[in-house]
Amino acid sequence: MRQAGMTADEYKTVLQSILQVHSQLALEHLNAIKHALPQKARQVMVGVHPGQSEEGFFDIVVHLEGPDLYVLDKAIERHRLLFEVKCIDGQMRPDVPMFDPDDAAFSVNDVIVDICMEWIEGLWQRLGGLGLPAFVFGEEGYGTVESKPLLP
Repeated sequence: MRQAGMTADEYKTVLQSILQVHSQLALEHLNAIKHALPQKARQVMVGVHPGQSEEGFFDIVVHLEGPDLYVLDKAIERHRLLFEVKCIDGQMRPDVPMFDPDDAAFSVNDVIVDICMEWIEGLWQRLGGLGLPAFVFGEEGYGTVESKPLLP
């Protein structure tokens, strides 16, 4: 596990470059979702879900809105997870900076949400959207804005 001793701006730059490396795979997942969208889906929500401890863990997950959420999300289950930070055999995958939540000089989760929102917006524009109203949000109120509409 890599311990971070960096500023918010340094972390933003590192996080942007890590996400950029994973852009093609995320686009492939979004395209697969676009082709598998259930007819009853009414809206797409892309959630940035940072870890509660502010160490640097987070996931980016696609959620559908409409009747019978279980059925809707099941239809896209294999492609819902656009990005995930996890620890495997003591190594971070991908190798994102990790923080001691008591020592970080900034809100790690706010930075995660803001940078991930920008990344999702760029992916959405490259793909041309999914054909439904959509927005990206940060879980638990993290980020400088609660949510943003995603425009093709």
